[in-house]
Amino acid sequence: MPTRIDGQLVTGHLRALQRIADRGGGSRAAGTLGYRESARYVANTLRDAGWTVRVQRFRYPGWAERSSALAIAPGGALRHGRDFRPAIYSGAGRADGPLRAVGTGCTEEELSGIRPGEVALAMPAGCLFRVKALNARRAGAAALLIGDPTRARRGASMVTLVAPGVGLPVAIVRRALAERLRDGSRVRMRVSTDAGTRSSVNVIGQSPGRGPRVAMAGAHLDSVPAGPGINDNGSGVAALLAVAQTAGRRPAETPLRLGFWGAEELGLYGSRRYVRSLEREQVRSISAYLNLDMVGSPNPVRAVYGAGQARRPARAAARRIARLLRARVRPKETTGGASDHVAFASAGVPVGGVFTGASGRGPGGRPRDPCYHLACDRLANVNVGELAELARATASTLAVLARQAK
Repeated sequence: MPTRIDGQLVTGHLRALQRIADRGGGSRAAGTLGYRESARYVANTLRDAGWTVRVQRFRYPGWAERSSALAIAPGGALRHGRDFRPAIYSGAGRADGPLRAVGTGCTEEELSGIRPGEVALAMPAGCLFRVKALNARRAGAAALLIGDPTRARRGASMVTLVAPGVGLPVAIVRRALAERLRDGSRVRMRVSTDAGTRSSVNVIGQSPGRGPRVAMAGAHLDSVPAGPGINDNGSGVAALLAVAQTAGRRPAETPLRLGFWGAEELGLYGSRRYVRSLEREQVRSISAYLNLDMVGSPNPVRAVYGAGQARRPARAAARRIARLLRARVRPKETTGGASDHVAFASAGVPVGGVFTGASGRGPGGRPRDPCYHLACDRLANVNVGELAELARATASTLAVLARQAK
């Protein structure tokens, strides 16, 4: 077994995930062959490292795009993937009407001028995209266009509306194009989708140990449908597999537990299902949870998860975790974004973790990950040196947390 986490070790896992995505049509998204093979790879790797493995099945609301088209006059048809992309959980339907800009689309006042049949155009700031969509539907819009939250030039971002039921077609439009659109432009839009309940799995591994408490870390295993997701989040997966392989087989007083979550990109479904499945005492037995989501960005800015907790008793412990991580990775920022730590924090588990950036600007003013949620998020997109260093920091932090949890 490997004794040290280095670039070669994490690259081996990244290569395996890339091969799985290539065999699965370029994606490892929930519900695909690529995801099922990714879960099998993780489970086998953990077992080979001497860990106990549990595969937890869960149900989630499925969504898949069948076909879509968007044309705006003047200008003509937009290019799918490059200029626009339906949001995950967009409603199916057609629209043919004039455009109406609605600012952020977050307030009743902004949408008060919408007339039935118009297509609303909202900018990305201010509130959840789902809130914008529900507001547009209530105002009578036939469809909603949202400016891309990133300014990446390689394609329109893939974003989620978190759950089905918005009731109208919703598409993300390249930001530069959205900013040029004017009221009254004619919009013709069509979105066809497949929906229905689907099944996926979480993979949970635990190291040999005797104690009643565990120190835990996790990473989501799925990609978006648009690409293989080797930084988002093959990097977090590779880091945790390296931790498992170097942790040793000797039973410890406080074992480690690793979770690899399904359907995160759709709405954090796997991690939420896992936390809901735990009894109260099982939740209390988790001394801490570290989240790894995008830890190998090519133009990184290091961040650690902040101490924001839904329950007061966990806040001091979360601050201690943040200090531990800061001592190891020297971050420039803190983050509290929506990822799989959310369910743990809401249940009162102290949370922490590391993150190297998605669409935000990094050194030189360039995106931290220009391939975020795109097909180019492949092996060459990952900063392997950064990933290996953060994996080592995660391993050492987990070891401290395990000693403190006795």
